Amino acid sequence: MPYIRVETNIDISDENFAAELSKLTAGNVGKPESFVMVSVHDGLKMSFGGKTDPCALLTLKSLGLQASQCEGLSAALSGFIEDKLGVPADRIFIEMDSHAPEMFGWNGGTFA
Repeated sequence: MPYIRVETNIDISDENFAAELSKLTAGNVGKPESFVMVSVHDGLKMSFGGKTDPCALLTLKSLGLQASQCEGLSAALSGFIEDKLGVPADRIFIEMDSHAPEMFGWNGGTFA
C-alpha cells in the first residue's frame, strides 16, 4: 500500500507524471504497482527558505517501509522530481513513513 503525495508550486502539464511516479515508487519500495496510490497537488502557493522558487514536498507512506530503504528512495524520488519538474534536489523535502498493517484501512478492513 504505498501512497505518495506530491505538493509543488510548479504547474504539472505532463499527463504521464502520476503513472511514471507510480511505477518508480512500486519498483523502489518493492510492492506491486496495483497497490500504489499517487496524489498530485500542483500550482500551490509554497515557499522554501523564504523564497517562492520551485520547490516540492513529497510524502511517502508504506506498510513495512524500512529505514534502510529511505536513502535510496530519497535519491530516486528527488531525481525524478528534478528531471520531470526542474525542481533542484536541495528544494525538495521527502517525508517517509511506515505504518503497521492494522493501522491502514482498505476494502472495508485493514491490511492486518
